[in-house]
Amino acid sequence: MAFSTSRLLVAGSTLALGASASGQTMLFDFGNTGQQTLSPGWNNVTYPNPDPAPTLFVVFDDTGAIVPGVTLEIPDQFFINGPPSQLGTESPSGDAAAYPVSATDDYFFGHTGDFAGGPDNPTGGIKITGLDQSLTYDFTFMSSRTGVNDSRETAYSVTGANSADGLLEASNNDTEVLSITGIFPDANDEIYIEVSAGPNNTNGNSFYYINLMQVDAVPEPASLGLLGASGLMLLRRRRA
Repeated sequence: MAFSTSRLLVAGSTLALGASASGQTMLFDFGNTGQQTLSPGWNNVTYPNPDPAPTLFVVFDDTGAIVPGVTLEIPDQFFINGPPSQLGTESPSGDAAAYPVSATDDYFFGHTGDFAGGPDNPTGGIKITGLDQSLTYDFTFMSSRTGVNDSRETAYSVTGANSADGLLEASNNDTEVLSITGIFPDANDEIYIEVSAGPNNTNGNSFYYINLMQVDAVPEPASLGLLGASGLMLLRRRRA
């Protein structure tokens, strides 16, 4: 499987287009119940020790408006034999500076082999349902675990009607994010995100992380053409 890494800056024009054309950006903070992002427009995905994360049946966009029909669930649980941790970056900079410390500091994580009384947990999975078939979706991920001296590279695989993969080094990460773009929902209007250790991860437990996720809805090129044509027609009518 071929993996690639990228930064938020690379997808900047796409993100701006999606925000202006569809007005739909969804922000998710994964982690500790004591470290929630209280800024308007953030969806906090948390769980108390040792219960799994509940399904979010109501998802908000970055303006605080409900995104109709969209839900988020965790069908493949991350580590749940204790509360999520808060050892991510408290000094986000570079591309990560777009996000608040409350989102970059805590995380969900997983591992291979037994850890802290928990069984082997080589993957964690997130499913977003109720997505719009007329849109594609761009994903931005941030993973960070500070105070370590090994590689905790994390792999992200995003699958809908098509799929794409990427890698992000979580160890001592203050700046980097990963952008995966152009994913279509599948026939069930769903997109699935799998998180696991990357091929260069050198940690003995293969720890992997997800601190936050941004999802941007982007019209397909044909939809953009229709939108542009409609705008021109409206402009001509106003000038007439």
